[in-house]
Amino acid sequence: MTGNSIEMKMEICSCFVRKHKYWKNRGKNWIARITGLDEKYGYRREFLETTRLGREKVFFLEDFCIGEIYEIASIHKNSSNTFKDLKDTFVCAGITETHVILEFLPKEEVLERFSSQVNVAVNLVQQLLRIATRDEAVKLIQEYE
Repeated sequence: MTGNSIEMKMEICSCFVRKHKYWKNRGKNWIARITGLDEKYGYRREFLETTRLGREKVFFLEDFCIGEIYEIASIHKNSSNTFKDLKDTFVCAGITETHVILEFLPKEEVLERFSSQVNVAVNLVQQLLRIATRDEAVKLIQEYE
């Protein structure tokens, strides 16, 4: 994946999405929605559930949303018995009748998008503290968590 593709199309079958062909059967493969930044893992993620259609591993179509960012990974051993780690970030650019269309999104853009959200939250809290006491602000924040 890294450096090889700009767009990835995953086939829709009824209410399911088939895994992409780059995945190896004997590897650890996942798709996770990125929900923010995490100090330990880099990204805060929600791993998409899978199910099986016969012997095939598939995802639920309802888990893909236009504009959301996803980490797609395939970790497996190659023919020389060394680990091959393919992991990239994509934004869901579209959903047609036949495919979920994911476009490559550089890690810098992912970090920029989520760090700007953190800055917005910090600014809102700072503004709230200017017009409310600290205790009132904490109470409001707890009510909306």
